[in-house]
Amino acid sequence: MKNISLRRMMGCIPVIFLFTIWMQTASAQDQTPSSAKPAAEKSAVKEKPRRNFWDDGSIVRFMEADNAAASSQQRERTGMAASALGSAWSEVRVVPKDDRILGTIGGLRTKMEDYGFAFTLTYLIESLGDVAGGRRKGFDYTHQVVMGGDIDFEKMLHWKGLSFHMLGVQRAGRNVATDYMGVTSLIQPQEDYGAGGNVLYKLVYMYFEESLLNKKLVIDFGRMPANMKFGTSYLGCYAMNMITCAHPSGLSNSSKWRSWPFSQWGIMARVNPGYHLYAQAGLYEVSPTEGGRAGFNFSFVQQGFVIPMEIGWEPSLGRNKLTGHYKLGGYVDTSDHPDPFTSIDGRPKLVSHLPGKTERQRGAWYVGADQMVYRFGPAANQGLILFGLAGFNMGASLPNQSQYTLGIISQGMFPARITDAISFFWTRQTVNHKITREQEMQADLGLPLLNGVAAPQTNFQVLELTYTAFISRGIKLFPDLQYIIHPDGNHVYPDALLAGFRLTSQF
Repeated sequence: MKNISLRRMMGCIPVIFLFTIWMQTASAQDQTPSSAKPAAEKSAVKEKPRRNFWDDGSIVRFMEADNAAASSQQRERTGMAASALGSAWSEVRVVPKDDRILGTIGGLRTKMEDYGFAFTLTYLIESLGDVAGGRRKGFDYTHQVVMGGDIDFEKMLHWKGLSFHMLGVQRAGRNVATDYMGVTSLIQPQEDYGAGGNVLYKLVYMYFEESLLNKKLVIDFGRMPANMKFGTSYLGCYAMNMITCAHPSGLSNSSKWRSWPFSQWGIMARVNPGYHLYAQAGLYEVSPTEGGRAGFNFSFVQQGFVIPMEIGWEPSLGRNKLTGHYKLGGYVDTSDHPDPFTSIDGRPKLVSHLPGKTERQRGAWYVGADQMVYRFGPAANQGLILFGLAGFNMGASLPNQSQYTLGIISQGMFPARITDAISFFWTRQTVNHKITREQEMQADLGLPLLNGVAAPQTNFQVLELTYTAFISRGIKLFPDLQYIIHPDGNHVYPDALLAGFRLTSQF
């Protein structure tokens, strides 16, 4: 019955459209004085032939009005997001479109884009200090250079719908989490720290994209992180902590549902049936090399597959067009992994002294949403936005059990500073209970604990307050405060207060 109702609704669209045009024409004719009409026209008014929904191009307009790439295209034109990845993030461009230090480079950038080539160069600094609590006080610096390019083959070679995307990073610096907060990297306050350091160029993705059926279907194929377009939100990168930016780290840490800057062979498809709905799914390899140190090891020696899936709704509500994003998704990992607590004979590993039993399949699922509840002005994201996410791991071999995140973003509340924003996020992650049990038994036996911690790990919380300040063309400054409850996921070190900043420069 729902399908029948949907077809009926679709069938009403052209009727309403033509009826509106007819009413407007009739109204205009009625306003014309009768005496002003030629007599011949009065006596013989020819009825114009009616063109149906298929003849006048309405079906094309309908297909293009709500497509699988519509939301990202809209953000590229008018987006104002303060993503740490800046214009390197495929779904984000800041206002105005040439908001870069070099601008259009005397029109060269514009000409290159007209011929189908665009490039990205972003320099990012994330520096934080432990000013209270934790293991000790201190300050760390990290940076990330993002370099990439996009080729539009439709503009360049008239190959309709085909494009190519390549991006990599160079990272350097130290980790405030392991230097000062605790002894593990369970919490990562600097989103840009990690793999990709000490190498000139770490490939993040290199893939082709094909848009079909008037962009109702988009297919990606190549080297890319499995969670690059699953479970992510550019709004999460108003925060600096990796726990929020740009996906739930509690579901991806030490998993094969890989994120920046790792890459895997994979293919994904996204379809939009209309009405701001979408569905997407993918198939990615589980690789022992994960691209190697620089990401250019393209060998295909898969040990299983990661299969992510997601459905979503991206409405624009009311006369003020309050935008929102709602999603439900998850992934399945078919590769084998050892159980951290139970041995192959079913007893605890510390009792049997046998290897952990093999977990043949694992995964996670999540539900997330963000919704603008009040609009300050007409620009994209210029309003008060609520953010929420809940995720749950389904596997004995994953380090975390669950993640809950809540946030509020106030973007453009000051009319003269519509690119500025204030954001606050709270997140709670729970450690896998099997890891906790293993550590408790190790503590009882007087053995060193798993992960090198001093006490069993249970959970931790992160509270983060950030201000986004537009300094000048292409430059944004983000003063940041983070309060970490239970560093290392236990009570060994006092709660830590971190203070610092992020600086984004887009060239």
